[in-house]
Amino acid sequence: MDKEPRLLVWNYTLEEKEKLDALLKEIGAPPASAIDSTRGHLSLREIIHTDAHGQDKLESDEKVLLFYNIPEKGVFLLINIFKKTDLPHPIYAVVTKHSIEWPFSKLLEHLISERDNAEKRTASAGPCSNTD
Repeated sequence: MDKEPRLLVWNYTLEEKEKLDALLKEIGAPPASAIDSTRGHLSLREIIHTDAHGQDKLESDEKVLLFYNIPEKGVFLLINIFKKTDLPHPIYAVVTKHSIEWPFSKLLEHLISERDNAEKRTASAGPCSNTD
């Protein structure tokens, strides 16, 4: 992973992206890069390192924010900042050496599945009670 650190966003409206970019500017970070629907079936490597576009559009209502080449400490700092704003609460993910080879559409399916499974586990655990 040999390119400048950056954020990539999926399915942000123009207004949401402008708010995000303004926040990033406040903290001295570059603006986020939007993943266009015509690039949704390309690999993350192609999305990050080329200007290629596919023929088929990817349709999804999910919002995703990907961290590329950002140190772990920076990822946690940014997530904490984002959660304190009125920005969308997307699925957050880090591009890894493995996931960079995946088509974004496959990664999106995987992230949705992971989120849904986590929500099911949380729901089945039920409310915590302390009887002491």
